[in-house]
Amino acid sequence: MRHVSGLIVFSLLLTACMAGGGSAAEQTGSDIRIEIGPRLSAPRATHQLIAAGEGRLLAIGGCVRSGCEAGPASATVDVIDAQSMEMVGGGSLLVQRIQPSAAALPDGRVLIFGGWVDGRVSTTTEIFDPATGKSLAGPVMAAPRNAPAVVRLADDRILIAGGYDGSDVRSDAEIFDPTTGRLTATGQLATARSGATATLLTDGRVLMVGGGRPDRAPTRALASAEIFDPTTGRFSPAGQLAQGRYKHGALRLANGDVLIVGGSDARDYDGKLRSVERFDVAAGRFVPAGNLADPRFKIADGLLLLPGNKVLVAAGDTAPEIFDVASGTGARLDYDLGGQWNYMTLVRADARTALLAGGYREGRIEPTDQSWIIHLPKG
Repeated sequence: MRHVSGLIVFSLLLTACMAGGGSAAEQTGSDIRIEIGPRLSAPRATHQLIAAGEGRLLAIGGCVRSGCEAGPASATVDVIDAQSMEMVGGGSLLVQRIQPSAAALPDGRVLIFGGWVDGRVSTTTEIFDPATGKSLAGPVMAAPRNAPAVVRLADDRILIAGGYDGSDVRSDAEIFDPTTGRLTATGQLATARSGATATLLTDGRVLMVGGGRPDRAPTRALASAEIFDPTTGRFSPAGQLAQGRYKHGALRLANGDVLIVGGSDARDYDGKLRSVERFDVAAGRFVPAGNLADPRFKIADGLLLLPGNKVLVAAGDTAPEIFDVASGTGARLDYDLGGQWNYMTLVRADARTALLAGGYREGRIEPTDQSWIIHLPKG
């Protein structure tokens, strides 16, 4: 598609525009182009999108039916070639998982765990191998977990902290070691939390921010943060946000600080946030950092750092936006995604390209099989 010309280009652009609600390859003021990407094998939301080894992008599980319900495709994996952005294969999970957690392992396989299985929050894990398209059972977690905070540590171990167990939020944490294939308990969070973010700092510690109790009444959005030190296995307080939030996004900036973006207060849909805060690592505190152009939540997997101290916030509305860290302002891109999507996933394919995939339409809770290729600026 990228190398054809003339009438063929016009035809393809028109077709993609009709399918996605916007121009297939629209130039924006931020030097970002967006075009329609490959169709997933099924509509997916609350899924995972992982960059695995050997140039593969994996779209994993998730809800596949209206109402964000499970179906046979909730136990499938789509394999997308990161260079051609074409669907090149698929695979199978051991069970149907809604809202699974996942983390890439050093050897190209992927640890997949928790989420909702057969109507209950699961303790099970599995390890998917994109080379074979199959999963093998992994170790059982100490507790059922949905929406825990997950991060790959500097030594390639996977930290899994908190989450919702089907009854209430949890404060315990465990670590998966890919060299042994085992899970071991580690320190306890000071505050039980689900829907929090976990961001690896440059010194190897992990910043855990917000979250709370979004899954049952009375809901609660936390303003507290904690830092996990893998050398001691302990969590320690890390200051307070100006605004309690869950289902937000977080990412580490080039200077090592962490940007905390959007989310919701305890009112959920009625409490979506525009505010942005920054964790100043040197000072050990949060400072106001500005506002998005639009309130957005369910965006934890929808952020990407861009050159020039800017952040692409792709999920949570009918158009992505670019947040300028220096000015503290967001600006919508001139591109219509064809819906207001929650739980979209965004992953970088290479230095110049990213893939945005799936999500469900807010209000009607209808997952989509659509994806979008995002051409990034140089830098």
